Amino acid sequence: MRSSRAVCLALALTTLPVQAREPGRTRRVSLDVVRAPVEEVLRGLAEMGGLNLVLSEEVGGTVTLTLRDVPWTQAFQGVLVSQGLGMERKGNILRVAPLRVLQEEAEARARLAQARKDEGPLRTWLLPVSHARAAELLPQVQALLSPRGRVSVDARTNTLIVTDVEAPVLP
Repeated sequence: MRSSRAVCLALALTTLPVQAREPGRTRRVSLDVVRAPVEEVLRGLAEMGGLNLVLSEEVGGTVTLTLRDVPWTQAFQGVLVSQGLGMERKGNILRVAPLRVLQEEAEARARLAQARKDEGPLRTWLLPVSHARAAELLPQVQALLSPRGRVSVDARTNTLIVTDVEAPVLP
């Protein structure tokens, strides 16, 4: 079994330099390790990519790799997939954790965002309708409302009166 220093040294020595005349080209690596700690391999690959790395406490084990002249991003993804890991990237920070943990967190964020949206203040819109009867549009509009939303029709002015939470403004 190689030590973690040997893994970092192997990573550093097998990196091919990025060609200055090809600005879009990613760094390529060749790597041959046997039963190396996953944490050390990921740290070395992240360093090659010029990224910071945050590892979950659940990331562990060893990995055996033989890679020849592959983009470092593919090498990084290969290690992640082989260990059932995933990553989130924010800026120049990579966060690595088991896929199930990342999926649970994403679902929790989605539930929180939906709860915030559903609990937002109600707003009312008056939507005059031309070239159709507002009452005929009622089912289609109701299908688009949140659970708190409601719609009614002012037949005299042919206007839909919609009350619902305001949709968030997306960038």
